[in-house]
Amino acid sequence: MPKKKWEEPGERIHVYVPQSHKAELKIKLHHHGLTQASFMRGIIRAFLQEEPALMVWFDEWKLHNSKVRSNSRHKKSEKLKKAGSELAAKFGINDGELDDIFDVIAKEHPEL
Repeated sequence: MPKKKWEEPGERIHVYVPQSHKAELKIKLHHHGLTQASFMRGIIRAFLQEEPALMVWFDEWKLHNSKVRSNSRHKKSEKLKKAGSELAAKFGINDGELDDIFDVIAKEHPEL
């Protein structure tokens, strides 16, 4: 399979895990036909795009692992997310429509 061409230069990310975790990860990924690199790229992409299934897990996980221990900050974040979702639903805006809006803006104002 040919390498994907990136629109920008890539960066290497290093993370240290116990050797047993690395071995178990490699075995499980091999079982699913994935490499460590493709798995990490997929997870990063899902996180950046806020894929709902990943974000459900992530929101629960960060409550126990975040370096920011302010419960009020987490509640405020959840409240803002909920308000944003309600506004989008109220005005009938979905991700595809948002992309269309940004495309129109880009065509009309290429200097932006």
